[in-house]
Amino acid sequence: MIKSVKLYEYLRRTVSVLAPNRCPFCGDVIEAEKYYCERCFEYLPFVEKEPEPSENVSRLIACCYYRHRARKAVLQLKYGCLVYPSDAFALMISEKLSGISADLIVPVPSSRKSIKSRGFATAELIGKTVSLRTGVPMVKALGANRDKKEQKGLSAKNRLINAQSAFFVKSGFDIAGKTVILLDDVCTTGATLSACAGLLLEAGADEVIAAVFAKTVNCGNIELTRKKYRLRG
Repeated sequence: MIKSVKLYEYLRRTVSVLAPNRCPFCGDVIEAEKYYCERCFEYLPFVEKEPEPSENVSRLIACCYYRHRARKAVLQLKYGCLVYPSDAFALMISEKLSGISADLIVPVPSSRKSIKSRGFATAELIGKTVSLRTGVPMVKALGANRDKKEQKGLSAKNRLINAQSAFFVKSGFDIAGKTVILLDDVCTTGATLSACAGLLLEAGADEVIAAVFAKTVNCGNIELTRKKYRLRG
């Protein structure tokens, strides 16, 4: 396990000798110590005003809108199986979280099918580096049910229904009274974040702050149907 940002950056430079470091937003080769090219940074669709959070989430921290170059980078990570975009996402999320006090980072879990296809869990990959940069420990307190369906391609209503049955809280994690940062790559409708946050609150979390790299223009302000979240051991 990497225990310092300096070691993490050293390993990035070492890896770049074999696999050239590329900007996640345009694909151009960049210097080993950089995370994106300056040209792309100038044109990223940054979120200037903190979005309104959906139910169960106290705040929604987002870096960019899910458009243009930001969307391309997310798709490279999720479906191109390229891991270097996660470094840039983690850096930007960490900067956005500066000044926010939290006890734990909990990544939104990926389905087993997604992990098998990509070779990694997207939010967990980003979360490990955010944890390293912020000093907030990451715990995998949420799990995905075996029959979890992907949210991609579902309507907003069906995303909501799917999300409410897709996740569970694992046993053995002490989150009671804690402020939790719920981390994911993208917020589309807010249904996944709301469902996961609801589970964490039912398990005793004091507050859940959601943090994502990208958000669609209309995500957030989702109201979940009232239900008792079931915890699983």
